[in-house]
Amino acid sequence: MTLSGAEIRSKFVSFFKDKKGHLHLPSSSLIPDNPTLLLTSAGMVQFVPIFLGNAKPTSPPRAVTVQKCARAGGKDSDIENIGRTTRHHSFFEMLGNFSFGDYFKKEIIPWSWEFVTEDLGLDKERLIVTIFEGDADVPADEEAFKLWHDVVGVPKERIFRMSKKDNFWGPPGPTGPCGP
Repeated sequence: MTLSGAEIRSKFVSFFKDKKGHLHLPSSSLIPDNPTLLLTSAGMVQFVPIFLGNAKPTSPPRAVTVQKCARAGGKDSDIENIGRTTRHHSFFEMLGNFSFGDYFKKEIIPWSWEFVTEDLGLDKERLIVTIFEGDADVPADEEAFKLWHDVVGVPKERIFRMSKKDNFWGPPGPTGPCGP
């Protein structure tokens, strides 16, 4: 199955809005209401006040967005690859689904598999998944391993343990919301 970017965006929003009860919110401005950021670089930027406990969650406490993002540097930047590869860009749209204390790995891992295999039609036998391998500061994500293997049914040999550099989200600076 060949899908355009517009079709993928539409399927993503429909999956989370219609099948999983998320509130569909519009993209926030590329110029964020955040004095620590020059540009909106990720889908979660508009939700930072909620993640930090400084604002009330949406109702329902789950959202789906297609966020316009711009990146021009920063932590772990690969800006030098823009224009040199077909996958590095300074502007892109980030598809995001967000839970504000409503659900966690037990729900999103099977949902993610459902979306990519059923809605997008990707071949289950050609997919691999990664989990955080752990380090001195944060333990390995055994919960995710068990969910991918025991609930979703991904064979152990297709679940790869990766380092913090490759499989740990944020923070973009010295502090902030983050996790494997």
